[in-house]
Amino acid sequence: KDVALEGLVRLTTVDTLAARIVTPALVALQAKHPGIVVELVPDTRSLSLSKREADIALRMSRFEGNEVAARRVGALAMGLYASADMARRVGEGQVRLVTVLDDQAHLPEAKWLRDAFPDAPMVFRSNSREVQVHATLAGAGVAALARYRADREPGLVRLFPDKPDLVRDIWIGIHVDMRHMPRVRAVTEAVVDSLRKNTAILNPGC
Repeated sequence: KDVALEGLVRLTTVDTLAARIVTPALVALQAKHPGIVVELVPDTRSLSLSKREADIALRMSRFEGNEVAARRVGALAMGLYASADMARRVGEGQVRLVTVLDDQAHLPEAKWLRDAFPDAPMVFRSNSREVQVHATLAGAGVAALARYRADREPGLVRLFPDKPDLVRDIWIGIHVDMRHMPRVRAVTEAVVDSLRKNTAILNPGC
């Protein structure tokens, strides 16, 4: 079965990409190759490829270690967003922040948000970017969100649109022992193709 286009493939990625970019690509692939079974694991943790916790990983940071074959496959632009009411309060100096939990405080978007509003209280925390979108829509505060997701929300206002976006690279990694398996290659190619087709959406500046 390892040489056939069938069998299980486990892919992990961040929820920012899982639902709207990765899922449609995998469903389209399964329409052509129904024998491929996909387990998609949106997770804030970096599941280990070397420990076989996943076959493929799509991440916003470089991979480490010689057991992983990795390459950069795209870029994600992020902006600062607020509800219309919160945007007015930003102009009045009454800023509140929607951000990540402490275990992700090192991420570039978390630091970017803090640097933009160093004195603002962090009042709502979640590692789910979808939860952050809805918290921002509800008026909880200002958040750093993926532009391709937040720009589609008429209830959100992008702050400082004349300033450069924060851009994060997207990397895909596969355990070296599995990269030549047809089902793993098929899933990898489907995901990479979807990212390339959505380049102008993921990173509007390119």
